[in-house]
Amino acid sequence: MYYELALTSVIVAGAYWGWFFVTKQPHGTATFGLMQFAAAALSGLGLYAHRAEEPAAWMGIAGAIGVGAGACLLVIGPLVRGLGRRFAATERLGIARRLLDIAEVLAPGSGVADEKALIGAMQEIRDGHIEQTVDALTAAKDRAPAEARLAIDERIAMLYLAAYRWNDAIAHAEANLFGAVSDLPPEPASPVTEAAEVREASESGQPKEAAPRPQPLRRVLGVAPPVWVELLGAYGRTGDLDRAAQMLARLEDACEGREEAGVWIHRARLMFLALAGRTAAVQTLVQPRQARHMSPAARTYWLAVAHEQKGDRAAATAAYQKARGRSRGRPRDLIEQALANLAKADGVPVTLSDEAHAVVARVEAAPLPAQVRAPAVPHFYATWSLTTAMLAVAAAITLSVGATNDVGVLMRSGAMVRGLVDGGEWWRIFSCVFVHVGGLHLLVNVIVMAFVGRIAEEMFGTARTFALFAVAGFAGAVASYLASPGGISAGASGALFGLLGAVFVELSWHRQRYRAAWKRGMWGRLALVIGAQLGYGFFYPVIDQWAHGAGLIAGAVFAVLLSPHARWAKAGLQLGRGIAVVSLAFLLLAGVRVARTSIYDSFWRLPRYAQVVGGVSITAPAAWINDGELSEPDGLVVVTTKRVPLTNLASQLAAWIGTDAPAIAKARYGSVVAATDPTMTLPKKWEGAELTSSFEDPVGYVQRYRLVVCGRVFGDELILIMVSAPETIARKASPFLAFLVASIRAS
Repeated sequence: MYYELALTSVIVAGAYWGWFFVTKQPHGTATFGLMQFAAAALSGLGLYAHRAEEPAAWMGIAGAIGVGAGACLLVIGPLVRGLGRRFAATERLGIARRLLDIAEVLAPGSGVADEKALIGAMQEIRDGHIEQTVDALTAAKDRAPAEARLAIDERIAMLYLAAYRWNDAIAHAEANLFGAVSDLPPEPASPVTEAAEVREASESGQPKEAAPRPQPLRRVLGVAPPVWVELLGAYGRTGDLDRAAQMLARLEDACEGREEAGVWIHRARLMFLALAGRTAAVQTLVQPRQARHMSPAARTYWLAVAHEQKGDRAAATAAYQKARGRSRGRPRDLIEQALANLAKADGVPVTLSDEAHAVVARVEAAPLPAQVRAPAVPHFYATWSLTTAMLAVAAAITLSVGATNDVGVLMRSGAMVRGLVDGGEWWRIFSCVFVHVGGLHLLVNVIVMAFVGRIAEEMFGTARTFALFAVAGFAGAVASYLASPGGISAGASGALFGLLGAVFVELSWHRQRYRAAWKRGMWGRLALVIGAQLGYGFFYPVIDQWAHGAGLIAGAVFAVLLSPHARWAKAGLQLGRGIAVVSLAFLLLAGVRVARTSIYDSFWRLPRYAQVVGGVSITAPAAWINDGELSEPDGLVVVTTKRVPLTNLASQLAAWIGTDAPAIAKARYGSVVAATDPTMTLPKKWEGAELTSSFEDPVGYVQRYRLVVCGRVFGDELILIMVSAPETIARKASPFLAFLVASIRAS
C-alpha cells in the first residue's frame, strides 16, 4: 500500500509542479518542470504495473525509477537546498556550496545555480574581492533609467561597507550619493490618505486643511537610512568623527517624531558614541531591553569599540575576546582584525573636536530612542513538542511492549478498539492519536507534522496550534469510533488533516495578509494535498476516511473560531489556550490509564453473560458479536464452536486439530503450523493443542495469530472449539481465554 501511495504522490505532485514550472518558468527554463512530468509518467507506468495481473517487467522498473526521481526532485533536493541555505545564513559558505552542488544534481533547473552565484558573491565580499561585482553594477548603472541609478549606487556603497572597505565606500558615496536627493522624482500623494481626509471633512461638515505629511527618510537624507547610518560608521572608523557627528545630527533632525525610525537612531547613536569612546552611554544603549534586536555578540563588540576608543586596552581586549567567542564568519574576522590593531595601539583616547563634543552632549542628553522590537522568530514549540511526543510514544511502545505493527501491541498501547471503548475505556479516544501502525506510518505523519505544523504555528501561534491539533484529533477519533467499520485504528492523520484544513481556511479567509504565501502557490499546494489524500483514501478501505474527513472539518471550523486576524482574536486566543490546557490534561490522564491497563484487564472488566453459539453456551462479554461464531467486535478474539455426537474421542479430536480447524484458520488467516510453545493451560477435562497462523495484512505487515484448538466430552456429545487471537493477546490474556473455554457448556 505504501509503495502505491508513493507512486500516486509522485504522479499527482509531479503533474502539478511540472505544469507550474513549465508554464511559469520562474528560473527561466522548463527543464525542472519537464523532469517532474517525466517522473510522474514513469510512476504512472509503475502504478499500472502494480495493479495489472500480468504487467511487463519494464513497467515495474519504470515505476521504481519514477519514484526515485520524484523523491529527488520533490523531497530530497529541496531538503538539501534548504540545509544549504541554513549553512549560508551562518556564513559556513564552503559547506553551503557543497550542499547546493548536491541539490543541483538532484533537482537540475530548479534555480539552485542562482543561489550558488549568490553564495559566490558572499564569498567575494567576505574575502574583500568585489571588483567584478562593482564593475558589473557600474555597467548596469550606465544603462539603467535615472530613477534606478541611485539604488545601484547605494548597492555599490553597501558592497564596500560589507567588505569593510571604509575608504572605498566613502569615496563612492561622496562621488555618487551625497546630494542625489535633487534627482528623485516627487512622490505622488497617497489616494488612500486623500480619500480618508475627504471623508473626515465631509463627516464633520467643515473643510479640512490637508495636514503636511512627513516625507520619507530617504528623500530627506538623500539616500536610504541603512546606507546613511553605515556610512556614518565608516567616517567614524576612518577617524573623521566631525563628519560622523554632522551625519548623526542630521539624522536626529530628520527622525524627530518618527517612532518607526528608532532602529536607525539607535544604531547611529551606538556607532558614533562607541567610536567617540563614550562607554557609559554605549553601556546604556546595549542593555538587553534597549537592544533586543541585536545579538549578544554585537552588543559586546560595540562596548569593546567604546573601551578601545577611550584608551582602556585591557577592557577592550576582554570584550573583544568575549564577542569573538560568540561570533563566526565575517564578524569574527572583523574582531580578529580589531584585536590585532589593539595590540599595536598606544592606548591614547580619541580626541573630539568641539563640534563632535556638542553632538555627543546632545545625544547623551536626549531621551533614549524607542525600543526596537526584535523580529518575531517563531520557535515552533507546538510543532516540535507534538512531533517529539509521537516519536517518544513510539519508542516507549517498542521498548516496553513490542513492534507497533503488531495488532496485539497496538491494542495494549492505547489504539482505537471500539469494543473496548464501549466497555468503558474512553481514554482510547485520546491516546489513539499518538499511536501509529508501524514505522512507516509514524515516519509519514512525523514528516507531515514537521511541515504542516510549522506553517500552522506560524499563522496561529503555539497555543492555537495545540488546540487545533487536539480538537481535530479528537473529532477524527470520535468519527472513527462512531462510523468506521470494525478494526483497530490509530494515528495522528485526523489531527494533521485538521491542521491542513485550518491553514487552508486561514489562508483563504485572510488572503490579503498572506500575499507572499499566495505568490508561492501555497493555496494551490494545500488544495492539491487535501484532494489527493482524500481521493487516495477511497481506494483503500484500510484508510480511515471518517477520521480524515472529521479532522479536516473540525480544523476548518475551529480555524474560524481561533483565527488571530478575526474580530474576536483575543477571545479566540483565550479559547485556544483553554482547549490546549484541557486537552493536555486529558492526554496525560489517558497516558496514565493506558500504562496501568493490561490486555487482561481490558477484557476482564467487560460485563459478561452466557450466550448460545451453535448450541453451545459461552460466558463472554456482552458486546461480543454472536453471528455463527462469537467474536470481539474488532475481530481480536474469535471463538468457533462445533457440537457433534461422540463416536471416537481420539480420532475426532485428531481430525479437528489436524484437519478441520486448520482448514478454517487457513481460509481466514493463512498458513497454519503446530505451535511449539503453548500460551495457555487448558481447563480440566479439555484436551487439545495450539496452532500458529500468519498472514500479511492490507498494510503489508505480517500478523501472527495463536489458535487454541480443543474439545471436551459432555455426556454423549463432543464440543469442539477453536479460540483464535493475535499472538500478543493470546500470551498476555491467556487467563481470560482460559476462562472463556472453562465457561463453555452444552446448552
